Amino acid sequence: MVNTKFNDTDRAIIKSYEYAVKGISNIFGNACEVLVHSLENYENAVVYIENGHNSSRSTGAPITNLALELINGSSKTKKFLEPYESKFPNGDRCKSVTIPIKNNEKLIGLLCINFNMEVSVFDFAKQFFVNDNIQTDNIQTIDDNLENYSANIEDMMKSILEKNINSIILDMSIPNQDKNKEIILKLHEVGFFHLKGSVEYLAEKLQISEHTVYSNIRKYTKSN
Repeated sequence: MVNTKFNDTDRAIIKSYEYAVKGISNIFGNACEVLVHSLENYENAVVYIENGHNSSRSTGAPITNLALELINGSSKTKKFLEPYESKFPNGDRCKSVTIPIKNNEKLIGLLCINFNMEVSVFDFAKQFFVNDNIQTDNIQTIDDNLENYSANIEDMMKSILEKNINSIILDMSIPNQDKNKEIILKLHEVGFFHLKGSVEYLAEKLQISEHTVYSNIRKYTKSN
């Protein structure tokens, strides 16, 4: 099969998946092999791979026979995005999914996720707990790390305010006349003002002018 002719945009798109490979493997642990095949070079298709010990592969490995079948549309039992079972070279069963990477309608790569089904439930579960070697003083609580999955932008802004300003309001060491400034600086620090309408929303909640909010943001940016 002839390799796909790439341009700079194709290469940039493939490059952008490097962090996706690392992120997926980090959350699912050592039993989850994640890799990207670039179709620019079928003979050395694997350009990014994590947990390659599962299949004994590393970067530079060739494309697989099944990947070729998917690209050709010749597989009668397996399709892009649909999970399927296979086996690693050592005989371990794995559950896999192959996700097409495209530049518009041009197929340029494959994101492949292969999960080792032979891993014990205990070993798999361990991946989701904090490493025992980490100092407990440096560990944040679940509430500290809680991510808010808001359905709309107003709920998102409300959630950020509730999480970040209550401690300032209740802090008796901060003079009342400085509390609004400290709130604005804290919200700037956590990226609140990247949200459209955030200045107007905060000004209304604090009952201050939008000019005051903008003024404090400028001062904070300049001083940092």
